[in-house]
Amino acid sequence: MAYDIFISYRRRGAGAGVAGEMQAKLQNRGFKVFLDVDNIGSGAFPQQIDQAIRECNDFLLILSPNMLDRCVEEEDWVRHEIALAESYGKNIVGVSLPGFIMPEASALPEPLKDIPEKQVFIWSHEYRNASFEKIVENLESLKRKKSKKRKSMYVVVGVAAAIVAALVALQFLKPKSEPTPEEVAVIEPVVPFVDTAKLVRDTFNLYVRRADSLMKLIPEPMRKDEQDFRMLMRVMKQLNSALAMKTTYPWIPMDNIGIERRADSLDRLRKELFEVEIDAVKKFVDVGLMEPAETRYQNAVILATDDDQKAVETIEKKLKKKK
Repeated sequence: MAYDIFISYRRRGAGAGVAGEMQAKLQNRGFKVFLDVDNIGSGAFPQQIDQAIRECNDFLLILSPNMLDRCVEEEDWVRHEIALAESYGKNIVGVSLPGFIMPEASALPEPLKDIPEKQVFIWSHEYRNASFEKIVENLESLKRKKSKKRKSMYVVVGVAAAIVAALVALQFLKPKSEPTPEEVAVIEPVVPFVDTAKLVRDTFNLYVRRADSLMKLIPEPMRKDEQDFRMLMRVMKQLNSALAMKTTYPWIPMDNIGIERRADSLDRLRKELFEVEIDAVKKFVDVGLMEPAETRYQNAVILATDDDQKAVETIEKKLKKKK
């Protein structure tokens, strides 16, 4: 049996529960889903895993806290599953649970170094339905299902066209008579209605919900390290995307109360943190402590926007000069 989607997860922790929920939701949508506890039959375990991944379209990776830590061990099964998905060129989609922090590529073993670049969607219990819909939209299996439906539709349309052509031909063979009112009636084409306003509002609300979910992952108070800075920038990206929707479609009502204030507040915080990191780089360079200077420079790069590039370039030159 060929599966559409393979779910990879850790059995310990929150990953197992989310994997089971994802399996049920996806099966309700008509997808064939492989989950080891339900689909491993008799026979060699490694061969069944290999075959399931090789034949699937999508590889769903449930990223529970510290999920990738054990992947440094060569015999780790999650590492083996990810490596197989990579080698077979599968569509790898990450599902990040609360508390998971994506490690840098340099900290991952060779088969997993591309994982930080994959699609990763935040899974929030409060907004799990919206999270699930976004995951489904990015599945290769969904695209293939739509393609099959289009092909079936083309077949139906082709058969219908052939029938119509045959009926038209028969009409020419019949003796001509005066047309009835029904025969000369003009049939208006049916044009599907697209609720653009609803689509825009839903997208706007999705950006805001993402920002809220990401904010929960930032500790209070901030540790002010690289992971916190990256999370802060992700929150700002979501809020700015929501504000861009409001700017692009000003005539569509959107509940943006407080969004601009939040974005401005976070941007002020970002600027303060950026200036602190830049100042720290200068001080460390002046006393010859290059390792902490490099670390603080990397933090500044994370916090920088287009307006800060000149300051980043200046401090980068200062670092290179000391090296």
